[in-house]
Amino acid sequence: MLMYCAMAAVVVLAALIVFLIGYVLYAAVQECRPDRVPALLYHQLISKEQVDRGEIVNHERVYVAYDVSFAEQMEYLHRQGYSTITLDDFLGVRNGRRLPEKPIMLTFDDGFMSNYRYAFPILKRYGMKATIFVTPDPSSDNFKKYAHTDAPLTPEQIKEMSDYGISIQSHGMTHRYLTDLSSDVIRWELAESKRVLEKMTDKPVRHLAVPSGAYNRLVRRMAKECGYDAVFCMLKGTNNAASDRYALRRLVVARDFTLQEFRKMLQPATATRLRLMSFVQNVLLGVLGPGGLDQLRDRVYRSPFASLLLSTKAR
Repeated sequence: MLMYCAMAAVVVLAALIVFLIGYVLYAAVQECRPDRVPALLYHQLISKEQVDRGEIVNHERVYVAYDVSFAEQMEYLHRQGYSTITLDDFLGVRNGRRLPEKPIMLTFDDGFMSNYRYAFPILKRYGMKATIFVTPDPSSDNFKKYAHTDAPLTPEQIKEMSDYGISIQSHGMTHRYLTDLSSDVIRWELAESKRVLEKMTDKPVRHLAVPSGAYNRLVRRMAKECGYDAVFCMLKGTNNAASDRYALRRLVVARDFTLQEFRKMLQPATATRLRLMSFVQNVLLGVLGPGGLDQLRDRVYRSPFASLLLSTKAR
């Protein structure tokens, strides 16, 4: 009996090793495709000068970026000949639309006023397209959490950016963990945010970025039923013509990225590693749930190992 158990354990271990090797090869192949399109993810932007003067205290390491770093990164993309596209442009490839050389998507989650204050002028300077996934409820807990450093966009700011050409899309109505909600409440979150944003902008809202990566089959089904054409979840890496449009990937730009780290993040080798990291992250999401995963992330990025982890992500 003991021998059979040992043999079964060996078979399981061998199968796991084969699966992992296969997944690594698959990830590398996907990131080396000639039609790969990176989608960068930003959240808040903060003034580096005010932080250095001690006027702003923000311990967030990942979901915030310095204003000067963002300006430097956009100047780099412009200088290197990248062409910013929207999700509509990307999805149009399936209908025969051709993308420009070196396409890239710029996205922002939540809908913080700093997007208007710091990012919008830079985007206008270089004539860049971008998408802001907005949580329309200004009283949501996510906005309260960062009220000491930022505020939600106003309807007037949203309309101004939309009129300019910035794509305004949904990030849920209240930024709650969708996987913790019933199907009826999920439907309300997705449908109501869509309705409110369409009323603000007088434009259709067709795309969704799932708050906190709280994504599962039910959320996917509700997104389809509510009329969304594409969904960003928590997966890392780049997208291509064969990507699942209801499980699209992004590359998160962290606060302390140097320009060299930013440049390396766009390369296939780094994106492959990020794909593998997001596989582990999804496993943890299934075990801990979105709330538990957020707590673990906060503890890790405030630990002595945070700098090592962040720099490793972009090498």
